[in-house]
Amino acid sequence: MRSILIVDADAGFCERARAAAERAGDVRVESVPTIDGALALKGAADSELLVVGPGICTADALAAAGTISRAHPDMAVVMVVPEESTDLLRQAMRAGVHDVIPADRPWEEVASAIGAAVSSTGERPQPTGAASETVRRGRTVTVFSTKGGVGKSVVACNVAAALAGMGADVILVDLDLQFGDTGIMLDLKPERTIFDAVQCYERLDAEMLRGFLIPHASGLRVLLAPVHPEDADAVTASRVASILGMLRELAEIVVVDTSASFDDVVLAAIDVSDEVYAVATMDVASIKNTRVSLQKLAQLGYDAGRTKVVLNRADSKVWLDLGEVEQSIDAETIARIPSDRLVPRSVNRGVPVVIDAPRSAVARSLLGLARRIMTEGEVTGDVA
Repeated sequence: MRSILIVDADAGFCERARAAAERAGDVRVESVPTIDGALALKGAADSELLVVGPGICTADALAAAGTISRAHPDMAVVMVVPEESTDLLRQAMRAGVHDVIPADRPWEEVASAIGAAVSSTGERPQPTGAASETVRRGRTVTVFSTKGGVGKSVVACNVAAALAGMGADVILVDLDLQFGDTGIMLDLKPERTIFDAVQCYERLDAEMLRGFLIPHASGLRVLLAPVHPEDADAVTASRVASILGMLRELAEIVVVDTSASFDDVVLAAIDVSDEVYAVATMDVASIKNTRVSLQKLAQLGYDAGRTKVVLNRADSKVWLDLGEVEQSIDAETIARIPSDRLVPRSVNRGVPVVIDAPRSAVARSLLGLARRIMTEGEVTGDVA
């Protein structure tokens, strides 16, 4: 029997949360009105799930979640919050919170999230003997831009295919949830997508998630974006963070292609990434967006050393030079990818240019970027 602890001063919320937990399985449920009461409760450490209600101060809930995650890493924490925000989601993920649900959502959604958390606690494997060894954890690399049309998805697909060609075990994730093009660029049929994975989120684990990956001829495996734009709403930031964590157990390198935005899902990917590659092009609008994006990431507390700038179509004749670009964005470009008509041709054929024309200058530059990611080495000049 699993043990669930609910914290909120509102007895009505506690009763509804209790009912949601009990519907999900055989559980023992206790409730207390305050965080201090929860932390002081004898036997609280044995609970497998902590549900914090909207009546609890969010700052106190986050602090408690961090304390609990450090002391009891097997205990899941679900927060039902009065108001959701990007900053809150970022803090919650760092505190080890399992899921964050806005209280203004229909109660069916809140109850479903609590039920999913209850189910997932029951499926956690207990480490014994040799099985207690550390789970394999791969690296996560996110390709990012807040401006569309800069070739972000081309870079992500080609780098992922190049890494696979070098012998790495690679998974590519299309997180452009409304209008992802990874399937088109790799000529893959969307038989299974991240939306399908989310539909069984309450029982999803790394092994089950493996079944939603689509194999590519390069050896790459791909988690595709939803087929229908409206399905994107089901793929929440907290679930994305959890899915990316599972994928790290399945591959050496997880390459994430994001949407051209600065939303919660993108920040969830950046938050779990070891490296972030911001793609820019030689035009004023892209340079401005890149500068603003880097500044915003710094304001949110992300380590500037984790973010690298990739300049696409770097040989464009637009009366700008590399020095002006780097001065404007206040960052060095670690890779410069030239323009080439081979790129749109490869996109139309659904074959990455690193496979379609591997000896071309554009392919060599993308292969160089992949080598840099593979070795985590420092690049001071052109990637070639």
